[in-house]
Amino acid sequence: MPQQPDLFADEIAAAVRQQAENNSVSALKAIPQGTQLSPSQQRFNRMLDRIEKLKKQLHEMQTISDAHRPVYHQTIAPLRASGQALTRELVLWLDKRLARKGLSNNQQRIAATILCHLSEPLAIQGDVEMQTLHDKHSPESLAQKEQAAVSSMREMMEDVLGESFADDDSFDNLHDALNIGMKRLREAAEAEEEKRQQAKQRKKKPTAAQLKAAAEQQEANTTLRKVFRQLASALHPDRESDPNERDRKTVLMSEANAAYERRDLITLLQIQLRVELADHTSLARMAEEKIASLLVLLKQQAQELEDELYHRHQVIRQEFGLNPYQSISKTSLQQSLKLAENSLKRNLAAMEEDLQKIQNDQYLKRWLKDQDQLFNDDTFLDELGDWLDPYKYR
Repeated sequence: MPQQPDLFADEIAAAVRQQAENNSVSALKAIPQGTQLSPSQQRFNRMLDRIEKLKKQLHEMQTISDAHRPVYHQTIAPLRASGQALTRELVLWLDKRLARKGLSNNQQRIAATILCHLSEPLAIQGDVEMQTLHDKHSPESLAQKEQAAVSSMREMMEDVLGESFADDDSFDNLHDALNIGMKRLREAAEAEEEKRQQAKQRKKKPTAAQLKAAAEQQEANTTLRKVFRQLASALHPDRESDPNERDRKTVLMSEANAAYERRDLITLLQIQLRVELADHTSLARMAEEKIASLLVLLKQQAQELEDELYHRHQVIRQEFGLNPYQSISKTSLQQSLKLAENSLKRNLAAMEEDLQKIQNDQYLKRWLKDQDQLFNDDTFLDELGDWLDPYKYR
């Protein structure tokens, strides 16, 4: 049977094309009213392009990291789990060996110190047996170490701030102490900056440029509120009797609320196009005064996107073990993963070999002697940390 042609296919295709056009920044660009664009119109269009580029970079980075994440964890997690198991095995073996005779006092001290270094990260993660063995062989229990760190953090923050913390401040653990300290430091810095600005304002009157900037900011805020209020009035779901249309307006209103909350002017203008509160021609032929106020908002939005892009770079580099300034791409993530995988496998092989060899007391004593030399080296913790890397389930 021949297929019946869809009578509404052309209309649907046209609607889809129109939707795509309305979601493009090209629909918002200024067009020349005479022979060419004015300087402010050129800046407006460049800012639109800049914001679109930043959004694209954020989207691409998120897409790349989301695709890499499951591969990364499927590769690394089993190796770290193996390292964790070997760590526990070595801790348990050292505990049993320390219960027997045959080691000098110095060798026992070194073995106990290694045991504590190995068991501490596992104990912090909640391994009760590792905590018990750590506290058994350490001069200080984990609880005492944490309390000492909290006290040290508190003293340092009080010294920096020049004031004592209130007794009701929560210093139950190092995380709380750090958060409270950083909060107080931010508050102190903000208060100092406010005092400085107030003192600066008292000394001299605002310049013409400052007054102009303040006026432009006020006008920009007014413009943003006006655009949002127009959308809120047009999209109010309670004013719509058609259930389907009410659902559509509810979704659009939710998008508008989120955009207004983050001061996303472009999205608000695009929603205006979608609900036909504005058309391409009216937006493209904006008056110079309106362009000036919108430029203020666009510059702020571009700066926020740049800050977010920088933050996302840092988060992804830290998550996947990239260097601080390493570029983020599918290739760089794959290369970094391969290096991490090979390094963990080499370290695991070394750990297994050590576990086998230290069963022999002669090798164990040589091994402890090597560790003793590292203890007397300023770089001991770094070198030991490298050797023990696979033991840590980070």
